[in-house]
Amino acid sequence: MKRWQKVLSGSLMVALAATATAACSGSKDGGSSGKKVTLTLLSHYNGTNEAALKPYIDKWNSENPNIQVKMTPVDFGELLKTIMTKQSAGQVADIMHVYTLWGGQLAKNNVLAEAPQSVADDVAQNYPEAAVKGASLNGKVFGYPTEVQAYGLFYNKKLLKEAGYDAPPKTWDELLEMSKKIEKKDSSGKVLVQGFGFQRGYAGLVDQPFMAMMAAAGSGLLSDDLSKSNLDSDAGRKTMDFYSKVYGKNGITDIAFNTTKGFGAGQVGMTIGAGWWDGSLKTLMKDAYADVGEAPMPTPDGGAGGTMAYTWAYGVNSKSKHQEEAWKFLQWMNAQADDSGMTPEGQFLLDTFNVIPSRKTDLSSAKVQEKLQSNPSAKLFADALNNALDEQSPAAGTEVQDILYKQIESMWTDQIQADAALNNAHTQINAKLGEK
Repeated sequence: MKRWQKVLSGSLMVALAATATAACSGSKDGGSSGKKVTLTLLSHYNGTNEAALKPYIDKWNSENPNIQVKMTPVDFGELLKTIMTKQSAGQVADIMHVYTLWGGQLAKNNVLAEAPQSVADDVAQNYPEAAVKGASLNGKVFGYPTEVQAYGLFYNKKLLKEAGYDAPPKTWDELLEMSKKIEKKDSSGKVLVQGFGFQRGYAGLVDQPFMAMMAAAGSGLLSDDLSKSNLDSDAGRKTMDFYSKVYGKNGITDIAFNTTKGFGAGQVGMTIGAGWWDGSLKTLMKDAYADVGEAPMPTPDGGAGGTMAYTWAYGVNSKSKHQEEAWKFLQWMNAQADDSGMTPEGQFLLDTFNVIPSRKTDLSSAKVQEKLQSNPSAKLFADALNNALDEQSPAAGTEVQDILYKQIESMWTDQIQADAALNNAHTQINAKLGEK
């Protein structure tokens, strides 16, 4: 599954604004009086992922003839736009699978219903704090967390060993020092092996490792109330300073080198990525995957730190005519364990994406415990959720990330210095957050 593609927020604001006065409509069948209803489920699970989800939907439909669920899959890059377009046209989906960075925008336009108290209590009791915050708007739970992914350090054990290292770095200074020894260039200065590099291409790919490093240094990107930037904090300044030492005229490596492809080809010593990437690397690298190692995020001083986790969640449309039935389905999908001790959602995540579900009851199942014991990577990223900060989601969440992304890229391409990048981003983010 493609987890990350660039989502342009600016072009969507007209659609977002339009939903404030949108006409409401729900599924076509019946009401909440025992008649048959058909719920529409809008998600980015298409193609093979849709096929993997279908058996669970079919099972529900066969056991619940009066509450049928119909999947409506779209590409990830079109999901937010589709939600808002349908909302403004009065063709609302009853259930939506959303990237929680959009939560602030969806809340501003009253798209998501508040979860019933039984669901809110269940989520609070059975998911890590980062997932609970991710699936909440203004402090109130709106749905069930699904994919919850933390960031960590990926490294190539073979390249580290060739450079004389038996273990990954624990501090940022060690990371830079090791990177310089791992880096290899030809006589013309072209990079053959990159010691450390950041993946690039769109805002999330650049910003999320930044936020993970800020979390490792002790701070979120924004204040807890989402009203202002924390970039001018000690953690923010240390993180921007580190970023300035990787690319650009004073950087340790060449920005033209493709870190994503290079790591998969065994030509990158270290990078930062989300836990799901491990499964993709295993498929891509085949036997060479044995060289891949993962470690917790390094910290400025090598002490205990943290990371950042992003979340996807299922929610119910505030304009659905069948909210009661929609919540019944979501409770079954996300909270009702079978004889194996796993929920349908937990089994779907594990079997389809090799993702460890974050729900406590799923984590305690024999199948997941066996996976954790046999797969160090899975355990590492599952444990990381216990110390992860959530990816914060103000109403201008995507715009905030676009601001930070543009300033970092400008710094990396030597258009501005690190201080200017930080100050510009800090000022512009505060201005954006202050807009009414």
